[in-house]
Amino acid sequence: MTRPDSRIRSFLVMAVAAAVVGLGAAAGWEAVRAQGHSHMHGAMDPGGWYKRLGSDARAAAVERQLRGFETTMAEVAYRYTEMYFGALDGNWDYAGHMGSTLATALTTGLERRPQFRKNADALFLKGPHAQVMEAIKAKDLALFKQRIETMRAACTACHAAEAHPFIKIGVPTVRRNPLVNE
Repeated sequence: MTRPDSRIRSFLVMAVAAAVVGLGAAAGWEAVRAQGHSHMHGAMDPGGWYKRLGSDARAAAVERQLRGFETTMAEVAYRYTEMYFGALDGNWDYAGHMGSTLATALTTGLERRPQFRKNADALFLKGPHAQVMEAIKAKDLALFKQRIETMRAACTACHAAEAHPFIKIGVPTVRRNPLVNE
């Protein structure tokens, strides 16, 4: 038989343990809620990370985010592939759009990295790219195929001129967008 004060003590121990567990759970929940709130607040705070930087650090931070010329080349490669398949499909408006935005991406990248402008202009923008765009405008698939070969060689030549001879441009083989020409 248990003594009454022993039962009370057991009851008090369980009550205290339950209170501690409850307080711990409440504190944990509050931490999660506060963290979620700060994420939501950050999303509603335009430029959050950028605004917190000092004015001297902002330019360097943007440079790090854009990572030199590699992000430009990734976009150019994407648009080149889309332009190519657009033309093959006879979706000349799409091919023209991708060809134009390819040039915009490259030109914008050259603003950040003007040391590449001379070769980009001479080997690509003022020659082969313009000629491919003429073929797209004419909606001439045979001419497009001829000029895209010249453009591919120009891309590879530009990469070699910029000390990246290991970057050789091929014919696209994989579509990136499930686009149809209806």
